[in-house]
Amino acid sequence: MRLNLKKIVYLIVTILVVMFIFYNSIQNGESSSNASTTVLNFINNIINSIGLNFKLEGYFIRKLAHFVEFFTLGVFLMLTFEAFTNKIFSIIGFPMFLAIFIPVIDEYIQIYSDGRTSSVKDVLLDFFGAMIGIIIVSLFFVLNKKIKNKY
Repeated sequence: MRLNLKKIVYLIVTILVVMFIFYNSIQNGESSSNASTTVLNFINNIINSIGLNFKLEGYFIRKLAHFVEFFTLGVFLMLTFEAFTNKIFSIIGFPMFLAIFIPVIDEYIQIYSDGRTSSVKDVLLDFFGAMIGIIIVSLFFVLNKKIKNKY
């Protein structure tokens, strides 16, 4: 198996995304809350500066962060598996398995982080985010293949 730059980059980014997710999991409740508040204030300042008259709440930002983290994971899981196998649907079970396994581990880690709790709802949200990423990348590959076959 010949490693090329695309494979290496996708694999490294996938590993970094998982490390980022687990790093966030080990943060204590206060640190996690402070990070959420910082992001919330940043986004609300942007909303305010463009003249919109509403503010986002902390709960929304935390759930959005879950979704975005795991959406990114789903994208890179699929890109990585496709880069190594050059297949889409015959390997989709592996990214899907990791898309549920990693959120379960993520929530398990939070049980042992001071001031944090674990939530099945977060596992489901994380899995949903990862699956949306996997589906979008899969659709991209299918459409790309159809376009190439057409010409």
